[in-house]
Amino acid sequence: AGLEVTAAADYNLDSENTVLGAGIGGLDLGLAALGGAMTYDMDAETFGYEAVATSMGITAYLNGDDTDALQNIGGDYAVDVAGATFTAGANYNLDTEDFAPTASIAFAF
Repeated sequence: AGLEVTAAADYNLDSENTVLGAGIGGLDLGLAALGGAMTYDMDAETFGYEAVATSMGITAYLNGDDTDALQNIGGDYAVDVAGATFTAGANYNLDTEDFAPTASIAFAF
């Protein structure tokens, strides 16, 4: 249980565009765990980011880019019941004012 750092690069053969990315996770603060990711599109010269916090089954996030620092906020709650995981959440886009609720169940057999 330690800090996780990830780096990535994507080169598109058709468009010859490169996107660089970095992520960090597993930052345990006791009550909550923090993480996030950042990308840079070399052609568009645009940065994007997402910050994530998780505590007691609740995950919250916010994301945006260098032209719109706060575009989406949202989160979800997950609970395990007898081998099935129930999840409910929502996303709110601050630009379009779209609210998108979600619900799911997952299980393995």
